[in-house]
Amino acid sequence: MAKNNSRIPTTWNQLVGDSSEFTRQNRAYNSISVVTFLILTILLPFNLLIGLKEVSVAIGILMVLQVFFYYLSRFHKRFKLGMVAYFTISYLVLIITYYYNSGSYGPIMLLFFLSFNLLIAFTPQRIHYLWAILHLALPVTLLTLEYLYPELIKNTYTTRQDRYIDIISSYSVTLLCIYLITNYLRNNFDKERKTAEARADKIALQNEHIIHQNTNLDELNQKKDKLFSIISHDLQAPLHSILSTLELLAEFDLSEADQKKLAEGLLIMTRNTANMLSNLLTWSKNQISGVNFSLSEVAIAGLVERVLSVQTLLARKKGCRITTSISPAAVVQTDLNMLELIVRNLINNAIKFTPEGGTINITTELQEKECILKIKDSGIGMTLEQEANLFTLNSRSTYGTNNEKGIGLGLMLCKELTELLHGQLWYETIPNEGTTFFLALPRGDVSQPEVPVAVNMNLSQLQ
Repeated sequence: MAKNNSRIPTTWNQLVGDSSEFTRQNRAYNSISVVTFLILTILLPFNLLIGLKEVSVAIGILMVLQVFFYYLSRFHKRFKLGMVAYFTISYLVLIITYYYNSGSYGPIMLLFFLSFNLLIAFTPQRIHYLWAILHLALPVTLLTLEYLYPELIKNTYTTRQDRYIDIISSYSVTLLCIYLITNYLRNNFDKERKTAEARADKIALQNEHIIHQNTNLDELNQKKDKLFSIISHDLQAPLHSILSTLELLAEFDLSEADQKKLAEGLLIMTRNTANMLSNLLTWSKNQISGVNFSLSEVAIAGLVERVLSVQTLLARKKGCRITTSISPAAVVQTDLNMLELIVRNLINNAIKFTPEGGTINITTELQEKECILKIKDSGIGMTLEQEANLFTLNSRSTYGTNNEKGIGLGLMLCKELTELLHGQLWYETIPNEGTTFFLALPRGDVSQPEVPVAVNMNLSQLQ
């Protein structure tokens, strides 16, 4: 059975008072009272045994006073009067003991030393010099008087045995008390050191948390500055192009063929700008208020078909051919709207960076726990610099094979949303040959109906 070591500290706290209820000075006085009472309890029978009646009476009176003042301090928190009385009575008892217990021939110097040790152990450091002066002045004065007037000191020992017992008992008590006091102070020091270390660790953690928060704030500020740059520059240019096209249509009498060509170009510019603005607003909203989504079983084939119904015009305009090979069993557990946004951005990027007459292949690969959607284009690929800044706001504005403008925000949004959906997004690229994006999501159950499960998550949880 394990030994219970908490009993002694608990008992001591009950005697001197809990630190949460008593001041440090109050506990110090209570400690002095308890230790002093124990010392007097040990010394009293030895003094009675060797016939020191006067000293025994003084010790008995001191014990009664000690109990009284301890009671006031421990149960009524009135320790200041007791502390003054303790100091005063202690010195009176030491003087009486010196006179009635054979002076320097007895154990009084040991008791002076013990008294000094008690006082510096349990009283504030700022008054230690006072005890040092008193414990130097008083014994020197008594020894001087004894040297000048030896007849004033009574030799109360009747036999050598009495002196032997008195010296041995006083020395043993002094040694034991010094050991206990030193051990008590050392335990208190260790406790204070551990408390200080714990407090320092807590402060270090708080500082680390503050530094982390400051870093996040800096990153948010950088993102905010980047977003303002995007809004002021990258959205302004296509809007001006749209405005110029509309002015041409309104001011000039163009042929039907020219009007159709301008209208198709206007539709493409408007759609690209709308996609860019949609990505920007979606990402900004997610950064500020988090993402709300509902998990359900989503068939990849139907979703890709809906996305292509909108993107086909862009592909036809560039003469790109899109082929699909999607398994009917390709069902994932995801949020329909978020997945549609991801797939729309990936297909739009593939069309944007594929030259006229190029091809885009959309396929699926089924694994045990994942379904992988592959979107492969025969486009211009990416440079090492573009790869390094992919999925970040550090990427520069890019232009497709027909000067379609992009800012890289769509891919970063795709990456963040994919991770929220417990998926993975990666790519393979070869310059001037094309790029393949891979989107892996947890497989769903084909037989299960589409029952949404609401989830709320903030994009900061990904960091």
